[in-house]
Amino acid sequence: MMPSLNTASSAVLTMIVISLCAGAVSTTYTVTSAFVAYTASISLLIALGWSVAGWSAGDAWQHWGIALLILMFLGVQIRFARQNQEMFAQSYEMRLENRELLEQLSKERELLSQARDDAVRADMSKSRFLAAASHDLRQPLQSLSLNSGALSRMRLEDESLQIAQEMSAGIESLRQMLDGLLDISQIDAGAMKPQLQQIPLDLLALGVCARFRPAAEARGLKLHCSSSSGLYVTSDAEMLRRIVSNLLDNAIKYTEHGEITVLGEKFGEQVTLTIQDTGCGIEDADRERVFEDLTQLHNPQRDRTKGYGLGLGIVRRLSRLVGIEYEVASRVGQGTTFRLMLPAADGVGHVVSSVAHAQPGLVARRVLVLDDDDTVRSAYAHALESLGCKVLCVGTLEEAMASLPRHRAEVALVDYRLARSVNGLEAIAQLRSAWPGLAAILVSADSDRAMREEAQRLGVPYLRKPVTDVSLAAAINGVLHDAAKAPRSGSASLEEGVEHGNNR
Repeated sequence: MMPSLNTASSAVLTMIVISLCAGAVSTTYTVTSAFVAYTASISLLIALGWSVAGWSAGDAWQHWGIALLILMFLGVQIRFARQNQEMFAQSYEMRLENRELLEQLSKERELLSQARDDAVRADMSKSRFLAAASHDLRQPLQSLSLNSGALSRMRLEDESLQIAQEMSAGIESLRQMLDGLLDISQIDAGAMKPQLQQIPLDLLALGVCARFRPAAEARGLKLHCSSSSGLYVTSDAEMLRRIVSNLLDNAIKYTEHGEITVLGEKFGEQVTLTIQDTGCGIEDADRERVFEDLTQLHNPQRDRTKGYGLGLGIVRRLSRLVGIEYEVASRVGQGTTFRLMLPAADGVGHVVSSVAHAQPGLVARRVLVLDDDDTVRSAYAHALESLGCKVLCVGTLEEAMASLPRHRAEVALVDYRLARSVNGLEAIAQLRSAWPGLAAILVSADSDRAMREEAQRLGVPYLRKPVTDVSLAAAINGVLHDAAKAPRSGSASLEEGVEHGNNR
């Protein structure tokens, strides 16, 4: 077309065709050879047309200049297309690499998730195993604890007495560690459920302080306990008592001199229970670390008289389980303050008593022991006889029903897990149906909520294994004290039940 057109028309035609070539960059740059074949075939023909037209024109230099510009523009377009193609290739390679990385990350995430799930399942299996096996783990320790207590009260030579005392100390240390480990496993396995009740804080605090006062006095420490009378909180009695006990035990172990104060106060709808000591204190950076398991900051020599570093880990778990907030304030060398924030209660309704009525001495008390383990029965017999009791040990409910009239027992000490289908609470119910008014104590390594509720309904105190001779004596004194205060009208006395059994 160009030979038949004038210069202006040829210029318009050139602009249109070169624009089409420029537009081809965006559509064919991914395949540079296709772009070059398309653009070069057009641009070269256009440049040739202008060059030929320049031979016959008077302004040949202008025609040749346009042809040169077209060729230069072709070179720029080809270079631009190649750069775009390189950028596309790089982005495509990056996309493939990213896809591979995403696939790899996805696989690694799946592997990590599977490993985490396996670890959680293994941990839960371990916790469930320990929680389920707690009875069997505590059973031999029960025998050791009772026998060591009986042994320490025998008339022994100095060397033998020292060995007995060292055995008792070792058994107590083992008991504390086993209690801590099993408590942690039961909490982690979800076997412990809070039972919220209204609790008189002053009685609970006084009861805990009374139990720890001998240990504080042995270290030369003053233990002060103060709480407003009529101050009630809503919580789980056993869990709260364990939290306060662990905090107080920790304060005694890490206070060399001075005093420890337990203080209960009410602020609006909240009650604060404070345990303050004058011990070694805690660095600011370590205030969260002290609640980690097996962490002991001020025990580099691993002195086992200061425990195993499990107490505050149990405090953290139980506080979270029962919904208690806590805070720690401490200054190194000046002491530590643990503060528990508890919801206040009005004290109306069912209230859990926190103070046991314990009286020293069990002389001539008649006790029936029902336990299916021969070793544990023998240990009960040794411990109770050394306390002055008259003991009858049996392995089955049938033996207990047959021998109780002759033994004329005042209190029955019954294990929860018996060999046959009947459990300890059912055995107590049958014994009481035959001998109304019989005092009873349930002993078990279990902490099942349903069992505890049923024991509470029957008015049966619960002792958790391993039971020491001291706690056993306190429990027996407590139930006999309560039985002596109970009204006798409306039900037959134990003696009447015995006579009825003899006549029958």
